[in-house]
Amino acid sequence: MLKTEQNTPKVYSKVLTAARKHFHKRKGVSAYFEHGQWWVGTPDGAQYSVCDGEGPGTTSGFDFEQVTPPDED
Repeated sequence: MLKTEQNTPKVYSKVLTAARKHFHKRKGVSAYFEHGQWWVGTPDGAQYSVCDGEGPGTTSGFDFEQVTPPDED
């Protein structure tokens, strides 16, 4: 089973920490488990699907694929 398919407090913490690092934000980043996988929201309203990943462009074993663009001002 992939990490991103596990709804546990430990994986929640890892996803949130990786997202904060990836998006260079300590506040306003949220992580939630829905539809069998992890999702991340950023302060600008964008939403990302969290995927297991390795190599360049990944953060702490995760990749973030944008599914909703930032809110328009």
